[in-house]
Amino acid sequence: MPVTDRKLDRYLTRIATDKVDLYHHVNRIAHLSLIYKFLQVNHRVTFIIPLKGDCRYLVVITCTENDESAILGLNLDTNRIALDSIIPIAIDLNVSLNGNGGFNIMSNNQYHTFQPINLHALWIAYQTLHDLFRQTRCSTDIAHRWLEEYYNQKIQSKQKPSCHIISNGGAIHTRIYTKLKEIMLEVNLDDVTTKFLYERLENAFGMSLFAHKQYIDTIMLEILAQMDKATEILPYLYLGSEWNASNFEELKAHGIGYVLNVSCEIENFFPEHFQYLNIRVHDHDNVDLLKEWERTYRFMKEAKVNHRGCLVHCKMGISRSASTVIAYLMKEYNQTLTTAFEHVKTRRSCVQPNDGFRNQLVVYEGILAAKRTFP
Repeated sequence: MPVTDRKLDRYLTRIATDKVDLYHHVNRIAHLSLIYKFLQVNHRVTFIIPLKGDCRYLVVITCTENDESAILGLNLDTNRIALDSIIPIAIDLNVSLNGNGGFNIMSNNQYHTFQPINLHALWIAYQTLHDLFRQTRCSTDIAHRWLEEYYNQKIQSKQKPSCHIISNGGAIHTRIYTKLKEIMLEVNLDDVTTKFLYERLENAFGMSLFAHKQYIDTIMLEILAQMDKATEILPYLYLGSEWNASNFEELKAHGIGYVLNVSCEIENFFPEHFQYLNIRVHDHDNVDLLKEWERTYRFMKEAKVNHRGCLVHCKMGISRSASTVIAYLMKEYNQTLTTAFEHVKTRRSCVQPNDGFRNQLVVYEGILAAKRTFP
């Protein structure tokens, strides 16, 4: 459906066009038309800013049903649109200038760096995003379930990570992360020190990485946690991380047929090989995970009945997925919260549900007890 001038006016109300040359080599109407067609019916553009590079844009969209917003990194040409990044605007977001003509957004322990085409565009984007973040921090129960279709489109597009649209300052972190994971996969981690890994990393880059040491220390622990094998909770039930979910050989070795993905930020890696259930939530205290536990219970129960393995994972296998597995044990095996928690913790020592999920497990224990008493 073509975009009329009247509809374009509505979308251009928050676009920085006064002093910013949005389109250097392409027709503005064509790009706006692509963006308009790309959005779901009940989603509207709140803000658009052009980024350095060919046909790249930061687009803020809002769901009219609940007023939740998200940032999309879009890469366009004359006949298609690719989704490079999706950043829900949630209470954990932080935006800061990077000193290189761009700004950084930190969300869910991940960095995203954007480079607007000029200073005026940078200023407008920075101010607008700050306003949105302030509004979000005053809100509660932000779930962003409406983004699931965009996550699916991002997976289907099979684009490279959003480092394509970030500045040199952000790209170095992406390169460090990739190289460090490569090094850690090559060595026996039982025999090496953090100093050894740091020196290998500097040798690979041929430069001092002292300025990035804090970042390296952080991701070193993250990668180490991801590289652990999935934990067998029961003969058919495994708890793990993003790394485990992406390891096809490990999944097949465990006889996995079902994968329960309890995260907003992780794609389904092998949808043609396994049955997936996605619970799109963040690891925040105020997230209502309890309301999902009936669905997740049925999914894990189905795997058990069909004699197939089920992997339950989030980013690290520590909070979201662990809480969901504990809830399953409580219902399926009539266990108390203490018994179920100790069973999981004994097998996977890093398990640590956030305070909000802990409280929900207490409530869930009461709900299950009431149902047993008054069936």
